[in-house]
Amino acid sequence: MVGTTLKMRGDENAMENMNQVQLKKLTVPTNEVTTKRAALGDLQNRGLNRAIAAKDVAQKELKESKLPNVLRNAKARVDTHWKKQPLGASNVNGAVQAKPAQGGVAGLQRSNSVRTHAAPSAVLTRQVSASTLARGDKAAAEATSKLKPKPEAAPEPTLRREDSNLSKKSLTKLRAALGKPVMGVAGLKKELVAVHKKEPLAASKKDVLGLLRSDSSASSATIQPAMSLSSKRLAGIEDIDANDKENLVLVSEYVNDIYDYLYKVEIEQPIHPDHLAGQKEVSHKMRAVLIDWINEVHLQFHLAAETFQLAVAIIDRYLQVVKNTKRSNLQLVGVTALFIATKYEELFPPAVNDFVFITDDTYSAREIRMMELQIFKAIDCNLSRPLPIHFLRRYSKAAGAEDEHHAMSKYFVELATVDYDLASYKPSEIAAASLFLSLHLLNGNYRASTGFNDKHWTPTLAYYSRYSAAHLRPITRQIAKLARDAPQAKLKAIHNKYQANKFQKIALRSELSGPLLDSIVGQSLKK
Repeated sequence: MVGTTLKMRGDENAMENMNQVQLKKLTVPTNEVTTKRAALGDLQNRGLNRAIAAKDVAQKELKESKLPNVLRNAKARVDTHWKKQPLGASNVNGAVQAKPAQGGVAGLQRSNSVRTHAAPSAVLTRQVSASTLARGDKAAAEATSKLKPKPEAAPEPTLRREDSNLSKKSLTKLRAALGKPVMGVAGLKKELVAVHKKEPLAASKKDVLGLLRSDSSASSATIQPAMSLSSKRLAGIEDIDANDKENLVLVSEYVNDIYDYLYKVEIEQPIHPDHLAGQKEVSHKMRAVLIDWINEVHLQFHLAAETFQLAVAIIDRYLQVVKNTKRSNLQLVGVTALFIATKYEELFPPAVNDFVFITDDTYSAREIRMMELQIFKAIDCNLSRPLPIHFLRRYSKAAGAEDEHHAMSKYFVELATVDYDLASYKPSEIAAASLFLSLHLLNGNYRASTGFNDKHWTPTLAYYSRYSAAHLRPITRQIAKLARDAPQAKLKAIHNKYQANKFQKIALRSELSGPLLDSIVGQSLKK
């Protein structure tokens, strides 16, 4: 019990002492804490006071010494236009220039780079010494006010360099001349007289007459505007490129030159009539089957119209040159021609393995590449022969055709690629005849057996196509026969293709089986 009592008393004493210490900490702050807080607050106050005082002093000093500082830091302004000063003349710093050596020219120094029209105040203010500035603000201000020139005494800036900038008077004349329209001979004469006004009378007259004679041809050429394309045409021919000047893609300034080149190229790269005559194993029926299959592959790969037509052109050009083509290699020629056309026309052409697959592994990728080399060698690596679609787009624009006109014309063009007799016609003729037939069927009365009507081939179409209606009639009859017999033909790839909604179901149009089409075909049968 005694031990327990002593322990309890000891705990009570310890607790008492602890309470006193805690109370002392709460009531009386220690010196260490007081010192830290006082020092921190003092430093903050001193920092703020110093910043405010320094700012006020700096502003005051800057305000009071602004003018002396400007005068003290004044320097000569360097410019790119250099001017020689007379020998012995002093520069702005009061120094005398060194004399040049014999036969030489005075060297260019920094003092020479000062503008000659600089205000004299810059020279005078630089003569204020540092001692004058140190005497005080008042003395410096008085010295500066004494040296400062009067505003009315300042000379107006002048230009003394011969090849310097234009004066205000010349600039005004130049602006007035630029604002005027192109002058004639009379206006040119007046301006020349004004320019040579200060020269002697006899010399100025000779110069004016000489300039008038030399510039008469140039001025007349400037006055006459360039003859536009529409002014060269006959009356009744529409300028189909008049509204295309703002569209850079249509290149209206060069489009006629481009088509001149295409007409030239299609003549240089012809497909001769009966171009398969020398073939021993390949016939025109095999060619038709091959092109019909190429069209199916073209549709399955979702390729462009140019790709199919270019593939047909490559096939015909190759078979026209290589007369010993084997029957077993004909499909290889066709798939390789399509492979080349995709790489030439498509943005993302199919891989060579896709063409191997489409032939059911009949040919390997190596065989396709080897045939590609042979085709390029046969056609002399030239793929620039124009296609019917290139001309058809131009003719549809000249005719003001609708979408159905263009779609039906494309249907006729693809039907013509299968026919062997139409292969020898130029692409521009196939395109023009296809559009001629579609204009008859869609713009005319397809229920009436009226035959051809040349009114559908307007002077504008004749101008841009370079073919008359009489020239297109024989080709149009052959295409009309193909269109009429397409539903019953053995090769129906193209006919089935144009029954889809994507091609506006052109192959199912009633115009393709009406009396008008029969009358157009019947005229050729009678002959």
